[in-house]
Amino acid sequence: MASKYEDVCKEIVDLVGGKGNINSLTHCVTRLRFTLKDESKADTAKLETTRGVLKVVQAGGQYQVVIGAKVNSYYETICEMYNIGTGTSVAAEEETSKGTFNTLMNTISGILAPTLGVLTAAGITKGVISLLATLGIVGTDSGVYMLLYALGDGFFYFLPILLGFTAARKFKCSEFIGAAVGCALVYPAMVNIGSTMEIAGTIFAGTAFEMSYYNTFFGIPIIMPGAGYTSSVIPIILAVYAASKIEKWCKNHIHELLRAVLTPLITLIVTVVLTYIVIGPVSMVICGVISLVINALYEVPVVGGIIAGAILGGGFGVLVLFGLHWVIISLALSTIAIQGYDIMMACGGIGPMIGMFQGIAICIAARKNQKVMDLAVPSTISQICGVGEPLMYSILIPIKKLFALNIIGGCLGGAILGILGTKMYMFGGSGLFGIFNYVNPNGGMSDVVKYCVGVGIAGICTMIATIAMWNDEEASRCIR
Repeated sequence: MASKYEDVCKEIVDLVGGKGNINSLTHCVTRLRFTLKDESKADTAKLETTRGVLKVVQAGGQYQVVIGAKVNSYYETICEMYNIGTGTSVAAEEETSKGTFNTLMNTISGILAPTLGVLTAAGITKGVISLLATLGIVGTDSGVYMLLYALGDGFFYFLPILLGFTAARKFKCSEFIGAAVGCALVYPAMVNIGSTMEIAGTIFAGTAFEMSYYNTFFGIPIIMPGAGYTSSVIPIILAVYAASKIEKWCKNHIHELLRAVLTPLITLIVTVVLTYIVIGPVSMVICGVISLVINALYEVPVVGGIIAGAILGGGFGVLVLFGLHWVIISLALSTIAIQGYDIMMACGGIGPMIGMFQGIAICIAARKNQKVMDLAVPSTISQICGVGEPLMYSILIPIKKLFALNIIGGCLGGAILGILGTKMYMFGGSGLFGIFNYVNPNGGMSDVVKYCVGVGIAGICTMIATIAMWNDEEASRCIR
């Protein structure tokens, strides 16, 4: 069936250098994320004036075409027109090396981005049902609670399986091997090993990294975090990367008569063993070190929370600008898996709400400017739903002082959330739906109150400043 987006999609592909210049294509909530063989072949200037394109961002080893809320339709149309497999590589050649940092950004975004829509839905569901239970509207033993909580919490619980699948696509190995490794990480007997077996020993005793183990593999300790690897991110990504190398070795060295059986058998056994005794514990230690550093900053008397919160609250919007926010998101998910909450995204997540207040302020201030209103109204609605790129690229960045004000508002809100010690218990919805991320699933609304205080003060201040600084003539000049 022909798509109404075919013409513009053809133009986009032509302007990025044609299908032959595309190594891979994925998408997130607002962007087509191309990995190109040669970015110099893309006509960025012309692409940015193409109908439907808000902006082009070259960052993290990706050529990102910002579309907005219709990105999924564009993506599906391109995949169908050019016979590109969804979420997979479209060429056999290896991606051009673009440096360690860019490779890291490209990898993490490519693995997490395909899950973002469902992750958001699950997070909102879990937050809403937890809020209703906390307020006593539904009982935790009711069918409504059990069913909806299973939907929300189940996604996060089994997240390693889903990431195993998407990571395998990214690393070009069997998706079902990736998923099988994820299954092994969340297998109930292993997750519950701490409650079913006696402690067999402890390593790093007396340090911040003290870890107990309950069993051994040929004498090597099998170390498990308190909640196992449910909801974790970093271990499964590293494990599937290792699996991709093992699978490749097997395919190159095992006779073709035995390859179909022995390749998955050897790959899975070696990968799962390595993950449990090496990769998992090391990755959890790394995440623990990062958490310790951030917590230490927060614990600096008087100014610690203010400084950390301001950096995260104001800086996260800049990372989103370049599409580099995935590392913070992955660390936040890992931290929630380890300790049940996160304080990084608790502050960083205020950005969409500041943008919402700015969008409303612009709609008020520019109500007589039809050119601005045609952009501001749909962009503000998108911002309220947590998708900030349309407002950012169509109005805030062209009027540079408004983007600077957005960062300042994020710093103010983040500082307030930081000094209050606000915690986020899940990563799900954004914008107005972000409030549900602060509901403690075990009961308690204190962090929701703290979040509302930070958002209210910073949002109202930003809103007033935006209206006061607004200039219709300047806006008409800056906005294309």
